Amino acid sequence: MKKLLILLSLFMISTLFFSCKTITEIPMEKTSSQIIQMGQNAVTSADYQSAEFCYKTALERFSTNPQVLVEAKYELGNVYLKQKKYALAYTEFSQLLELYDSAPTAYPSAYKKLAQIGISKIPHNKIQN
Repeated sequence: MKKLLILLSLFMISTLFFSCKTITEIPMEKTSSQIIQMGQNAVTSADYQSAEFCYKTALERFSTNPQVLVEAKYELGNVYLKQKKYALAYTEFSQLLELYDSAPTAYPSAYKKLAQIGISKIPHNKIQN
């Protein structure tokens, strides 16, 4: 029984080790939804470097799509917030709110509220205007 537990533990550790591979390339045929999902999966695994890469890739490839633009910018801001990179999070959330100020009906409304919530989570002394 003890050997079985040791083998099971080693298997789980090796699986975790190999499943945390940082994403460095995303095939061109991936859709925006697939790329954003890859980023969300990376966040779930606390692989923020891969998540950032995914969201930036989505922005590079699909920023003309309003839904992708606001979702990827919000998710990128959220990644920075989780890492306590407050200046970067503030920049992403602020840029997102500026999009809504310039064309309020052009973008899905939920991300405006989410960006406001994101900004409210940043400690005031960490915001540099």
